[in-house]
Amino acid sequence: MATTYEFSLAYALWALGGLILGLILGRIFRRTVRVAAVADTAGLAAARTEAAQAQRELTASRGAMRPLADEVDRLKRENAKLRRTAQEPLPLTTTTVPATESLAAEPRAGEPLAGTGPIVAAVPGIRALKGVGDKFAAALEAIGLGSVDSIARLNADEALDADTRLGAFNGRIARDRLVEQAVLLDEGRTTEYTARFGTPG
Repeated sequence: MATTYEFSLAYALWALGGLILGLILGRIFRRTVRVAAVADTAGLAAARTEAAQAQRELTASRGAMRPLADEVDRLKRENAKLRRTAQEPLPLTTTTVPATESLAAEPRAGEPLAGTGPIVAAVPGIRALKGVGDKFAAALEAIGLGSVDSIARLNADEALDADTRLGAFNGRIARDRLVEQAVLLDEGRTTEYTARFGTPG
């Protein structure tokens, strides 16, 4: 017994309407995805621009801070010098020395008077650098970097080479920014050092 199919206009219209509706929804969905992708790209570009601007501002602020930090450090050194001078005993004015008393206390010819020599600032040790403890300091000393000035004099290639010879502390020179720290301390820029890294250890 053969099956016969009758053409129904209503079903055809429903099928056609569903097809049209599916095409419209597909087009809307594609457009929405495209707009979202463009918006994400624009947002990413804006974020990169803001990050670059923030980096430029940070660099500019560091450049502006350096002269001020140098001036503060100079004033600190002068203040320390004045304090040391104020703590020195005042010379005696007029005293009568008996002829029988020894004059051994007088300075010899060519010998500088007490308190008149140059004032030398104490050079901080490598343990003043942030991140350098006893074991790390020993590892640095083992490869010939036992002082702040020796670390401060490293160029980029030398610092990279030294980093590879530190064994368990491999990579710590770059990660802890030791060269940057050492330069600031070696040049006496303690105010700038404190602003960037905190109080020296």
